[in-house]
Amino acid sequence: MRIATVDQLLDALDTLFADGSDWTRREQVDPWIRIFSQEHHPLNTDLPDANLVSWFRQGLLPPGEARMALDLGCGLGRNTRWFARQGYQATGIDLSAYAIDQAKTRANEGGVTFLEGDVLRERISGGPFDVVYDSGCFHHLPPHRRISYLRTLETVLKPGGLFGICTFAWGQMGSEDDDLTLLRQGHLEGGIAYTMDDLRQVFSTLEFIEGGALQVKEEQTGEVFQMPFLHAALFRRGQAEE
Repeated sequence: MRIATVDQLLDALDTLFADGSDWTRREQVDPWIRIFSQEHHPLNTDLPDANLVSWFRQGLLPPGEARMALDLGCGLGRNTRWFARQGYQATGIDLSAYAIDQAKTRANEGGVTFLEGDVLRERISGGPFDVVYDSGCFHHLPPHRRISYLRTLETVLKPGGLFGICTFAWGQMGSEDDDLTLLRQGHLEGGIAYTMDDLRQVFSTLEFIEGGALQVKEEQTGEVFQMPFLHAALFRRGQAEE
């Protein structure tokens, strides 16, 4: 076969990561089972991300009434359920069938839908959404699949909608190798670290609103999910041109 389309090129580059370090595509063995089945793993929690609570209390995230939220790579659904408790019609999607099954068993709120799906290669139903959020999916993508991710985001995020993302923070966790090195070595080393400038550059078509460490702010009360090796950013998509 000779490569003639972007999708063919992306599929070909996928084969560079045959060592199992790409956890963002379906394989015979689901690597996320090992993570989510550990009782004391940090991701095996029902707590929402600290930045979500902060953004909501600051008024950066609107009330959920008559609005829809999408949680990309939702895992066990903790942030999806948080959106539902704020009044959103909340949809969580994840590649891991195990994670989705577990998320469904934990869902006691109304207004929650969980879907098994590949956000890079398959169409996501139910959108477009007022808010799209990603906690920990993006930093597991191999470099070339950012193209697929941005294409998906263009489809699922409404004009004027908000996009929030939480990733490994540069200097705290994740590989700091440049993209060409990662492609040549064919190994992701557990994920990729991003600076805030990296995120602003990748999502340069969106308006940057706020970004910083994933930590509890002074005005917050109650328990939230926070880790020193993570940071988060909030963006807004421009309104459609008439």
